Amino acid sequence: MDLITVDTDKCDYCGTCLDECPFRLLEMKTKDSHPSPREIEVRSAQERCVNCGHCVAVCPNGALTIHPTLHTYPDFQPPANVPESQSPEDLLPIRPELKLSKEQVAQFLMARRTHRAYQDKPVPRETLEEIIRVARYAPSGHNNQWANWLIISDKNEIRRLGQTVIDFMNANTEVNPDLPFRWYHYWTDSDVIVDLWEKGEDSVFRGVPHLVIITGPRNMRNNFVFRETHTIRMTYFELAAIPYGLATVWMGFFMAAVQLWPPTAEAIGLTKGEEAMEAIGIGYPKNPYQGIPMRNEPTITWR
Repeated sequence: MDLITVDTDKCDYCGTCLDECPFRLLEMKTKDSHPSPREIEVRSAQERCVNCGHCVAVCPNGALTIHPTLHTYPDFQPPANVPESQSPEDLLPIRPELKLSKEQVAQFLMARRTHRAYQDKPVPRETLEEIIRVARYAPSGHNNQWANWLIISDKNEIRRLGQTVIDFMNANTEVNPDLPFRWYHYWTDSDVIVDLWEKGEDSVFRGVPHLVIITGPRNMRNNFVFRETHTIRMTYFELAAIPYGLATVWMGFFMAAVQLWPPTAEAIGLTKGEEAMEAIGIGYPKNPYQGIPMRNEPTITWR
């Protein structure tokens, strides 16, 4: 089957599908020709298609269906559950009545706060799944979508992982030149974190009822685009959680230990070849914020 199927009764030769294809895999040989896959010498258009579905979604007439070949990369397997085709009938509708005003968007983003105190109340599993289903729409390089979500809710398990972070901090009170990047015990306030932990306070995970970890192929750990896509995906997760009355806290100390202290990475218990790429804590906040704190004025350069 070809990369695309065109409903010739609906196509009006507008060319929007050509404009939005990331790699310009479609062409119209004449102004009166329907879109067709461009001929490429190495790896066909069908093999290069990343299945983003933008050509289908942008068509004003619902004239296009795509049938991409399962996209592969060297050295690791593609994700499971990849749709074999995308048609106009598969698209979720964009509802104009839900469009946000600029004031709503501004308050939504500016009022987002990190919370470090949580109620002892679990979040329903179905709620976390709904949030993840929204977060999966985050942009990713080459539409790779390689992300596995690990949710840890067992208090003892979270405590055990937190102890490995404390062990990492205690083992690096002095600058260790052998680490991939230098860890400064006092400049990172690790001494305070350790002191609070030893006094019985969860200074690592802040008492969150759930620890959410995104994992991906270990051999991509140093691929900055791949790691950044997980950070973007987790940002989507954080923002998508807000309408549920939930709050989040990014696990920077935990992720530092994952990358710099093998016992922390091993303690997660991932399958061979997987690695934690990003982590966040989530739960019902104990204290509502009453206002939006000040931030530095932006420095902008125009050219």
